[in-house]
Amino acid sequence: MVTTASEVNDWVVEEMQALDLGDQRLEERARKILRDFSQHPTASIPEFCKDWAATRAAYNFFNHAGIEAEAVLTAQRQATLKRMKGQDLVLALQDTTSFDFSHHPATQGTGPLENDKCRGFFAHTTLATTAEGVPLGVLAQAVWVRDAQTLGKRHQRRQRRIEDKESFKWLQGLDASTYDLPPGVHILEVSDRESDVFEYFVHPRPEQVDLLVRASWDRRLVDEGQYLWLTVRNSPVRGKVEVAVDRRPDQPPRTAVCQVYYHRVKVRPPRHRPPQSPKLDPIILWAVLIEEVHPPAEVEPLCWLLLTTLAVNSFDQACQIIEYYTRRWIIERFHFVLKSGCGVEQRQLQDVSRLERFLVLANIVAWRLLWLIYLGRSIPDVPCTVALTEYEWKALYCFIHKTPVAPNQPPSLQTAIRWIAQLGGFLGRKSDGQPGVKVLWRGWRRLIDISETWSLFNTS
Repeated sequence: MVTTASEVNDWVVEEMQALDLGDQRLEERARKILRDFSQHPTASIPEFCKDWAATRAAYNFFNHAGIEAEAVLTAQRQATLKRMKGQDLVLALQDTTSFDFSHHPATQGTGPLENDKCRGFFAHTTLATTAEGVPLGVLAQAVWVRDAQTLGKRHQRRQRRIEDKESFKWLQGLDASTYDLPPGVHILEVSDRESDVFEYFVHPRPEQVDLLVRASWDRRLVDEGQYLWLTVRNSPVRGKVEVAVDRRPDQPPRTAVCQVYYHRVKVRPPRHRPPQSPKLDPIILWAVLIEEVHPPAEVEPLCWLLLTTLAVNSFDQACQIIEYYTRRWIIERFHFVLKSGCGVEQRQLQDVSRLERFLVLANIVAWRLLWLIYLGRSIPDVPCTVALTEYEWKALYCFIHKTPVAPNQPPSLQTAIRWIAQLGGFLGRKSDGQPGVKVLWRGWRRLIDISETWSLFNTS
């Protein structure tokens, strides 16, 4: 039996089922670009399109002013919502990244990034995952170019309304990611210290949505003279928890043993408010603090103060909040794959609007790779056919075992993922732990070439 292209790429049809560009030909073109791109994500557009006709059609697609990137984003959101059904809890991970095109000065429409010498654009993304951390897809994404006139005006932040600040993105991300949610699914929006904005906590949200934010500010509490950090630190130690700390350029990975505190707090609104701003009332939050007990010498100890709208009344609940926050790093991995795996910053499409159309397709490719990685960690013993086609896993088996004959039964997903990691340079020693995104990305690229070659000689 010959494996057809449509059978191999059924996931593309499913992912883009709700795509509506107002023209069936454009919708088919988007699906074809996604298929070709997903097979060779690091390649240039001519390389992954493979012929001149497809290349010209792809460039025409990205140049088409009538194609709204939001339409592709909406299609993936519908597919993501479909995967969310049946989940008791979904984590919505919000984060911002910048795409730097300083090395492509001919790119039109860029703006300043960290300073006026770095030019590019920003993207604020909400990525949905299961409670265990398996990515489900992108729920929302906003792209913008920073106005050069706003640089150097941070000192004026207290005089500006929240709607006039970049921090308004957290409120917009909350709105964009939480409408039309499946019934019965609880959403926990997880974000880092940049989102510690009082207006974010009091912003209206659906009843099924809660917030989890890492605190940045030492806020005043309603109790006279009390401040957040000292109040929580003076509460009883509730127990200890181990937190895995990833490898850093100057530090090996380690396990941090931390003391855990939790406390219910009533937080005052900021003292300084822009003129004519509406009055804000105090809010009740639960604070969970973890502090590393005996950090290694010359290493900054782990210390997180987490604020949540979820009630925390036990040590187990506090540990659950800590675990949910550790999932936030998944969206950083997502941004890493967009840049290093999909090469968004290397694309020479000459205009930010064209790059945005490319980005919404890259979102889907990056999500699918992360889904494969984290699915293997969550349900390692399922057959690998949940993620790989028959010719992919057979080609993988034959290459790893140096044999022309594949077995009838597929290996487990965890086994297949470790084999893919081997293709990317993963040694698989006991001390190596789980393969990471980088080696799996390299291995996946090799598997695509191997499986295409294998299929040429095994067509039945």
